[in-house]
Amino acid sequence: MRTKLILLLLACVTIGVSYAYYTIFHTVTPYGNHYDLNVSAPLISRLRGKSEGPPSSRSHPLKLNDIQAVGSHNSYKQSVPHVEMALIRQSSEDAAKALDYSHLPLSDQLDLGMRQLEIDIYYDPNGGLYSDPLLPRITSLLPGAKEYDATKLASPGYKVMHAQDVDPRSSCLLFIECLTQIRNWSINRPDHAPILILLNTKDSKLDIPGTVVPLKFTEEAFDDLDRETLEVFSHNDLITPDHVRGSYPTLREAVVADNWPMFEAARGRVMFALDARPEIVKKYMRGKKSLEGLPIFVNSISTDADHAAYFTVNNPVEQQAHIQQLVKHGFIVRTRADADTKEARMNETQRREAAFASGAHYISTDYYLPRHEWGNYYVENKGQSVVACNPVRLSVECLPNTKSND
Repeated sequence: MRTKLILLLLACVTIGVSYAYYTIFHTVTPYGNHYDLNVSAPLISRLRGKSEGPPSSRSHPLKLNDIQAVGSHNSYKQSVPHVEMALIRQSSEDAAKALDYSHLPLSDQLDLGMRQLEIDIYYDPNGGLYSDPLLPRITSLLPGAKEYDATKLASPGYKVMHAQDVDPRSSCLLFIECLTQIRNWSINRPDHAPILILLNTKDSKLDIPGTVVPLKFTEEAFDDLDRETLEVFSHNDLITPDHVRGSYPTLREAVVADNWPMFEAARGRVMFALDARPEIVKKYMRGKKSLEGLPIFVNSISTDADHAAYFTVNNPVEQQAHIQQLVKHGFIVRTRADADTKEARMNETQRREAAFASGAHYISTDYYLPRHEWGNYYVENKGQSVVACNPVRLSVECLPNTKSND
């Protein structure tokens, strides 16, 4: 697939292609996303009016791991422009379909009730490594090409994009920029339900000539990640491993003893989790078995590990029993209601319903609003709150809440 793509790119530059070749199925809004905001206006109004919740348990005050909320997948991602998408589609229809999604700005997503955001990060300590992405450059002279503004990419620090050179467009290209947008939103809504920010480490080389080879994640790289995180959020703004561990010997012991903070105490705060391969998780830990002193939780290597607190489990259909067991034991879990645009295109709801039934605390989607040219598929917490009582953790009925969402 990638060999075909690069040959197509080179061919386009060499001989040119007619403008009609670039027509794709949808219109891109000024936000760089695929949502028809006019058609979705009634839904948007309802989502924006939801309370911060959750309802109160009849039997006991709720803790952070007693809730369930919806979030977004690759929350920064912008649409691939017509010219670039057409080339990808000619190489692989499946790849084009999988990339054919995008998102509103982070603050707008938070306004619509997203309480989990996902950010893909690339290490770039010197700046400029990703300043000339291949696909925007090689299509720049073709009819209908969209200019790529790489100005910010010259500065040192972590960068945010989906795939270097092929899908680099982001609503916030700098990690600190993304965090600042979230922080500013949070300051203006101090009673908001806690937000999970999921970080995906990106260091894979693409098998395409002329593409950038990402830097690997080292302990030094993670020192920089912690520093950038704490430049924007103070420890008092965060829910950290130390907050949960408290006086317990290990983080895991605290979690299985139900030592997560009370929901009310967690209002206005954010929690970071690193979603990475085990070997990268170990580098982030830097020898701190319970993440002592670190601001970010990790995707736990096992349920027995001292650092075990958070798990990414992406398939709620095949892995529903596993998710439910994790939730019952006190761990926090994130899963996905849809992937690769398949559910939205087919209006297939099995995975979405399985995600809610699994008890996963955070359910990620690309469709908090429907893609109307495909159908009416979207993902929403039912009821009047942006968060709900967790169906696995709480068997009792919950009472309505009264805190409003500005």
